[in-house]
Amino acid sequence: MAKKKPAASKKAATTKKTTPTKKKTSVKQAKPAAKKQTTAKKTKIEPPIIADSGTHEKQIAPLPPAHMNNIKTSIERLMEDFMHISDNNLTALQRRRKVGAGIRNYGFIDKVSDLADANPKFAQFFEIADLKNCIRNIEMCREIVILLQAFTRMVSNSMMVYSDDAYTMALIYYNLVKEMSRRGDPEAMEIFRALQPFFRRPKRTTAEPTAKELERDLHSLLHGKKDGKIVVESIAPKKTGGVRKVVDDVHKSKTMVKETAEIEETN
Repeated sequence: MAKKKPAASKKAATTKKTTPTKKKTSVKQAKPAAKKQTTAKKTKIEPPIIADSGTHEKQIAPLPPAHMNNIKTSIERLMEDFMHISDNNLTALQRRRKVGAGIRNYGFIDKVSDLADANPKFAQFFEIADLKNCIRNIEMCREIVILLQAFTRMVSNSMMVYSDDAYTMALIYYNLVKEMSRRGDPEAMEIFRALQPFFRRPKRTTAEPTAKELERDLHSLLHGKKDGKIVVESIAPKKTGGVRKVVDDVHKSKTMVKETAEIEETN
């Protein structure tokens, strides 16, 4: 009997083909290098210079020197002539002690003159003629004073006009120098430094010290950095706001305040 061949298993062994999975490599495409743009630096353009105080277009002619000298010489000659015919040498103290001829005083003097003419028996200690001469001299001097005051007013008005124009032009120059100094001009910076002190206000020495200054001086006294004293006097009435007086006499010195205070206590 022929032998039967073993039947092959119907299910053949299936071999799975394992294909290696390719990893996706994401290659970034290099971007082309951007070309460097060479741009020129922007220069700051300064605005045009404009004078803050405006411009001065008025043309000023000088006063005629010969005419001004003649006026000055004439006035000096009149002063010399008047000095020899009148009593006018008074010091400041003597002038304050003299009684002026105002409206009321002059009216009183004129009235007494009229009454003295009518009643001369009461004018025993002076001459009525001297009183009359004084009244006439007052009237003549007053007329000259009025003319001189009018002339002085004219001259002072002219001086004010010229000073105003001169200050305007000086201020235009200062503002231009200030602007050029701000822009860095070395010559303008030096000129501006020379003109700047005219616009600084000096500290008033007679003014009462502020609270901040008092605190600073008090701190210096307590720590012995300065010598001096601080005195505060205050009077507060019921109706009014009161009166206050502050004396701040503090000055720098090598002597220590604390040591002097200790010496005073021991004594």
